[in-house]
Amino acid sequence: MQAALNNLREGGVLSEILGGTIAFNTEEYPPYNYLDEHGSIIGSSTELLRTALNAADLEADFRLLPWARAYTEAQLRERHCVYSTTRTPERESLFTWIGPLTSSTWTAFALENTDIAADSLTDLSELRVGSFREDAVGRYVASQGIPVVVTSAERENVNRLQSGVIDVWVTGAQAADYLAAEADLSLRPLFTFNEVDLYLACHPSVPDQFVSRLQAAIDRIHAEAEVP
Repeated sequence: MQAALNNLREGGVLSEILGGTIAFNTEEYPPYNYLDEHGSIIGSSTELLRTALNAADLEADFRLLPWARAYTEAQLRERHCVYSTTRTPERESLFTWIGPLTSSTWTAFALENTDIAADSLTDLSELRVGSFREDAVGRYVASQGIPVVVTSAERENVNRLQSGVIDVWVTGAQAADYLAAEADLSLRPLFTFNEVDLYLACHPSVPDQFVSRLQAAIDRIHAEAEVP
């Protein structure tokens, strides 16, 4: 991998030449992006982006915010991006997309000790379903006619499920597994209803050369990871 990354650096263009640093907004959404005990932003998507930036001789300012704000700033503010973001038809024209970074499996969960039975989204129509603001999972479920009770952050759904405020939590399986283990909470997956890729979504003002160099670095990292 190192040889490929070194080749990408040759003739590198620094972020300053492209007009200054780009803001990479994110949220608390482990295992992809979250704060460690020292207050540093880490996670699998974060580490991929940091590696790709270094390989492409670029810089970015990583910022952790509530998801709705992180997403809105990337949509409205020049030179702002947001990750890890689901690429949906509704969002397609709003951003310049870089990735994919990773994937996510959308799943409905209940507490292990409940007797809730559901095999599809239709079965959730009479239940209290939880998600969080501007989340693609919750928005998709709501678009299927299922009422969704949203909160400000994904982690709050763990407490809401424990306290009985919601019956079912719809989210990415990888995030649910991480947050449930963190809270020592036993979950039961009811069914899976989608598999999606997660991206870095950038305001159209982000320079084309920044986008192309970062995309090339991510592509090379993925390609190297696939080599046996």
